[in-house]
Amino acid sequence: MSKRIIIDTDPGQDDALAILLALSVPEQLEVAAVTTVAGNVGVAQTTVNALRICQLASRPDIPVYAGAAQPIMRPLHTAEFICGADGLAGMALPAPEQAAREVHAVTFLAEHLRASSRRVTICALGPLTNIALALRIAPEIAGKIERLVIMGGARDLGNMTAAAEFNFFVDPHAAAIVFGAGIPITLFPLSATYQAVASPARLTGFDTDGPVQAQILSMLRRERPGGAALGGGEGHPMHDPCTVAWLLWPELFEGRDCHIDIETAEGPTVGRSTIDWWDRSGQPANAHVIGTLDADAMFARIANCVKSLDNPEAIKEKTAP
Repeated sequence: MSKRIIIDTDPGQDDALAILLALSVPEQLEVAAVTTVAGNVGVAQTTVNALRICQLASRPDIPVYAGAAQPIMRPLHTAEFICGADGLAGMALPAPEQAAREVHAVTFLAEHLRASSRRVTICALGPLTNIALALRIAPEIAGKIERLVIMGGARDLGNMTAAAEFNFFVDPHAAAIVFGAGIPITLFPLSATYQAVASPARLTGFDTDGPVQAQILSMLRRERPGGAALGGGEGHPMHDPCTVAWLLWPELFEGRDCHIDIETAEGPTVGRSTIDWWDRSGQPANAHVIGTLDADAMFARIANCVKSLDNPEAIKEKTAP
């Protein structure tokens, strides 16, 4: 049986690749919905982007729900300086033919999880606002979440400030709620995801003749604006696809269980994730934190999977009831 997942996201180029990867393997991952949140760009644009990405993958049937437009307690910070004015610089995608569903993403999460007869895994690729709000209005849904696979936080230096990674900086209060909810969590901090740089050598498995792959390559080969090179190496770090790749190929990743605290007080360390990697606090672990990954193998497998998206008839056959 395929694993049922919801993707909570703020697309974003690396979000786009994560979504495309998930949609390319319907026999392994059943994408129940995509929920959007303000982050890389405002929520109106992240919602349009999610619809455009599903359309690119020939999956307009995937329901998209627009979510929180603001963090819980802070002004919104966005990242157009990295991802471009529309969040998907490097991709030339047409406007979506489908519209988002009328139900708010937070309401959808609460109602869907309450009613689900199966536990659901959530891939959280942006600020955790939607998930935190859903847990606040319906705390009982925590038991319906099999696992949260989160891209966020940093073991050492941040990429938004010296202390904080972008997603947790945008909504630290949401992150604090989520990490305190007692839900199984796998966390991909920057120290892991900056190992997943889309270098030219790692892009050789993608085919420019395929329209979906051509869009991916255009996105990943775009000029790198300031800040994209924080992880070193030649190419864009693909933070978010690591979450979906872990669901598919956990053998490519290594980590350890840790206790994590999120700094919510305003100041130079707001949004910092204190990851007790060496278990100095003695507090119980609240997440499995990824430390290392085999990026070469991960990119090779992603390239092999997304090729199927250039054969939409094959995807239709795989998703047929």
